[in-house]
Amino acid sequence: MTSVHDCTTGKPWLILSYFSLIDGMACAQHIDDRIEPLRAWGIEPLMLTGVCGVRWRGLVHERALSASPSGLRFELRHMKRRGGMTRLWAGLLNLLILPLYLLEKLAIDLDSQWSWFPLAILRGRRMCSRYRPQMIYSTGGPASAHLAAAVIARSHDIPWIAEFQDPLVHGDWLRSKRALKVFAWLERLICTRADAVIFLADQARKNADARTGLGSRGWTVYPGADPAAMPDIAHVRGDECTIAHFGSLGGSRNLRVFLEGLRQVVIERPESSAIVRLEIYGSCDPLSRRIIKEFPWPEMIHDHGRIPRHESLVAMKKTDILLLIQNTEEFSAETIPSKTYEYLHVGRPILGLVHHNPELVRMLSALGHTAAAADSPDAVKQAIIGCYDRWKQGQAKPPAASPYTVTAAVNDLVSIAEAAGQRHTGGRHG
Repeated sequence: MTSVHDCTTGKPWLILSYFSLIDGMACAQHIDDRIEPLRAWGIEPLMLTGVCGVRWRGLVHERALSASPSGLRFELRHMKRRGGMTRLWAGLLNLLILPLYLLEKLAIDLDSQWSWFPLAILRGRRMCSRYRPQMIYSTGGPASAHLAAAVIARSHDIPWIAEFQDPLVHGDWLRSKRALKVFAWLERLICTRADAVIFLADQARKNADARTGLGSRGWTVYPGADPAAMPDIAHVRGDECTIAHFGSLGGSRNLRVFLEGLRQVVIERPESSAIVRLEIYGSCDPLSRRIIKEFPWPEMIHDHGRIPRHESLVAMKKTDILLLIQNTEEFSAETIPSKTYEYLHVGRPILGLVHHNPELVRMLSALGHTAAAADSPDAVKQAIIGCYDRWKQGQAKPPAASPYTVTAAVNDLVSIAEAAGQRHTGGRHG
């Protein structure tokens, strides 16, 4: 592997992602899965991340702290999970910061990671001076990575690709009008200055284009998953029909509509209460737990809590039907849950509760899966009956192989980088 002092074996890219190497976190997993495919292209990643995850081995990896009390509290909570003395001093510092945190929240209504950019800029500029990257690539959940990348790219005159994992501006805005103005300004800045802007859903690209005039610099790349990461386990049909949901449940992404549909199924087909089982893997907010508790047949539901990623992949392979649930909010029309891509490579039928998202419906349907309206208990009931009947009759066909892979996404990313580099050179010399 390349040592932390030598990145001359490949084309260096400075990669800014606040989250990295955090088990079970989708926005960290997104960039983590891309590192080896990028290296296969001869690209040497120079990682600049927050401090919540562990360090990359064999890569240049710098980390930066947030500058605000809210950011520091967020990072200290992650550090506490490491146990030992780290847990002790992180807890003490958290208490000391609390008064400043409360003052910040009164004045600034932004995400906890908004203040990562100042120290990330300092670290990133130092990395540019030392390693001379050919490309800057900002990704991850928090928008502060893009702001840092904008400053670094401009000061060092380096081509820059920005990738939005979620739209910065969308309907159902829950924060203050001041926060909306900040994110709208940041979206315009990114879409104006970046040499290429990548979206994970085409509807998100179209909406951003309508707001900013992004034009030909906007691209859609479906992130995919790694089929090689799927455990080599054959599915065995048992006496029970298991429907399993993986990932967090919270807010409008909950089991209310699914369980109402399932309740109607049991009323219509009483025997199903002894056969159908709902397995839940992941975290649940209080609302989701209350919904589960209120279900009339509690013996049909098993809550396993959070498990490591590899164990979740094994459980996916063993289940009969994978349950995918979208938020019933406006922004669901321009997002595709990251869990979708893992599901598509597991080789099990998917029942997707989709909210106003024809793009996701087409993706599932084209590969032989089932999609139902996420806000319609009757549509969900019919979808459950269809899946249940196919299972009972042994007629469930293996879904088609998914074309959405990490390798395909990285191939697209490298092609976009080549176009961005040409655009940057043309803009500088033209």
